[in-house]
Amino acid sequence: MHRLLSLTLVCLAALYLVPAGRFTCLTVWTARMVTLICLLAFVSGADELHAAPKPDRAWPLDSAVSERLRQKGGSAVEAVGVHNQCLVLKGKSLLESRAGSTIPHSAEPFTLTAWFNPYNIDRGQQMIAAKNRYALDEREWGVMIDRDQRLRLYIRQNGWETAESTAVLQPGHWHQVGVVVASDRAELWLNGKLAGTVALTRPIPQTNAPLTFGGVDDNGRIWQTFQGALDEVRLFQRALPAEEMSALYTPVTATHAIPDFAKPFPLWDDTQVLPVADDIPALADITFRVIKKWDRAADGYTFLHGVGLAWHQGKLYASIGHNQGAENTVTEEAQYRVSEDRGATWSKLRVIDAGEEPDLAVSHGVFVSHRGQLWAFHGAYYNKMQHIHTRAYTLDEHTGRWVRHGIVIRDGFWPMNQPVRMEDGNWIMPGISAGPYSNKQVFPAAVAISHGDDLSKWDYVEVPAGAGIDRMWGESAIFLDGARVFNIARYGGGAVALAAVSEDCGRTWSPSRISNLPMATSKPAAGTLSTGQRYLVCTTARNNGGKRSPLTIALTRPGGSRFSSVYVIRRSRNGGQPGESADDLGLAYPCAVEHQGQLYVGYSNNGGRRGNMNSAELAIIPISSLQTLR
Repeated sequence: MHRLLSLTLVCLAALYLVPAGRFTCLTVWTARMVTLICLLAFVSGADELHAAPKPDRAWPLDSAVSERLRQKGGSAVEAVGVHNQCLVLKGKSLLESRAGSTIPHSAEPFTLTAWFNPYNIDRGQQMIAAKNRYALDEREWGVMIDRDQRLRLYIRQNGWETAESTAVLQPGHWHQVGVVVASDRAELWLNGKLAGTVALTRPIPQTNAPLTFGGVDDNGRIWQTFQGALDEVRLFQRALPAEEMSALYTPVTATHAIPDFAKPFPLWDDTQVLPVADDIPALADITFRVIKKWDRAADGYTFLHGVGLAWHQGKLYASIGHNQGAENTVTEEAQYRVSEDRGATWSKLRVIDAGEEPDLAVSHGVFVSHRGQLWAFHGAYYNKMQHIHTRAYTLDEHTGRWVRHGIVIRDGFWPMNQPVRMEDGNWIMPGISAGPYSNKQVFPAAVAISHGDDLSKWDYVEVPAGAGIDRMWGESAIFLDGARVFNIARYGGGAVALAAVSEDCGRTWSPSRISNLPMATSKPAAGTLSTGQRYLVCTTARNNGGKRSPLTIALTRPGGSRFSSVYVIRRSRNGGQPGESADDLGLAYPCAVEHQGQLYVGYSNNGGRRGNMNSAELAIIPISSLQTLR
């Protein structure tokens, strides 16, 4: 090619520098035509050198109806794409290639490219393309937007090896991802540039897992789903060199408007930086107490969970769900203790209800002190989490016994935080509409609304799950703003809070949708302090995943509805304070109640154990220390 260019230049120089009189007109014309042909040949050859390679197989993703793909978990919709149309996935479905499990053959060299336009990059792991079925031990590779919002390539070797891009992905913008697998390495490409490399010490396993786009079909469980648009997937049955990978990319300036279903609910004030866990400042002047230490050897109880707190007649009451058997079995009991010295010492364990009916279990619940009476509302079920409902009790202070008011709420309702009185005179109690636990189903948040001050009668109201919410264990908390009620719920698809709003004192609700506030997959506690600040107790930290440590409190400004600061209540190691400490433990299922200038926060501490073998502990926070944190 370079010799052809040299010959062309020499010919041009000779023709234009030598006087025309030395040649006949015909000769000059002929020579100039030959030179022009040589020049055109050079240009054509140069174009071929830099032309994009032709794929061996392609999925244009121009139409929701395709013989090359099957849709699973829901339907994709068409939109304007990089080339013609593209397919938009709402975060609950995926596309599966019909080409068979050997396309591509992961143990042999291949290259795959795809255009993707993410709508929300902060919703857990979102797979762009993959060949995995984890439940069947079929693990090959996958390229995804990971929990830390970075593009990451996972390659199966002796475990997972990864390569990542440090580039910031832009929601609503088109990006091109490339995966190149050679005999000795795998490469991650983003927008025509090499982003990272994984050294291969062995061939990538070849399994029966299908090639999927926008999620993983894990033997029937659709998850790691992508929310956004996909376009122009191309497969090359060889490892493309760098110059060809670069030639495949041309910037796309067109953008997508983010649809409502993908916009995160603004629970966090985006003008403030949410720190990672290690950088969150710790509150000072906290007093720590132990309500009930986990001590199976002494008392025979294995499961302990779900602290409920209330001040009543100058005494602090704390309830728990307790079980000598396994969690969520018929031997569960609702128990409580009482403290007359602000949690320094406690009475012996007492029983609210041990489930004396056949196959009945009564578990953890909540308290409220109203008109001189202490009410308790506890989740209950038959057998193993069947026919979940809520039972009500009032304390007879003369006898020390609990009066049973029976089932007051059905529909799977399990209360998660204490009732709060609304401006319309009714009380509202947040919880979950639950069933036998599954991480593959949607168990939505729910509330119960009293009939005025009659706390023996309640209306059940479900908070609908929004589009794209395919897994949810909706344990929820609320805070009020006049007739407006905010519901904050636990998600099952990622470590982020779900949020919904009612404008009519809880009677109707917007769908629960993903917020911009990271939150551990645990029951939250929320409310409004006497300062006018709203609070959320859980684990809230940037890039912390589902870890239930440290225990934090997020705060709004007085009267605000967006959290703007977060502080540590306690970390896994707690510097010799009362309670269990370990390098890695779970601090979960908090509840909170304000009393005489203090915020009392009860929580479970698993001491580094598993299976909710928890101690019940208490943190007492001066409200004055929170007032300065505005």
